[in-house]
Amino acid sequence: MAATRLSLSMDESVVERARRLADARNTSISRLFVSFVCLMEQANAVTDELPPLTKRALGLAKGCVSDDWDYRDALADALVEKYGAQ
Repeated sequence: MAATRLSLSMDESVVERARRLADARNTSISRLFVSFVCLMEQANAVTDELPPLTKRALGLAKGCVSDDWDYRDALADALVEKYGAQ
């Protein structure tokens, strides 16, 4: 399949970050972008297979939980609160 040229406009800081990522992965920015698109496509495919109630719950949770939140910590805290420290 022949490659199609694509021009993107973005902040110079994003371009520099993309260059560093591509260098770290020993690839080009173009291949990095292709990988990103494929990953996003896979993530959407997984979400599309979820039942409607689960999709709604995931949508409700967006933005409510910090990026570093770990369910295991929350579970441990809840168990300590309920049963006390062992």
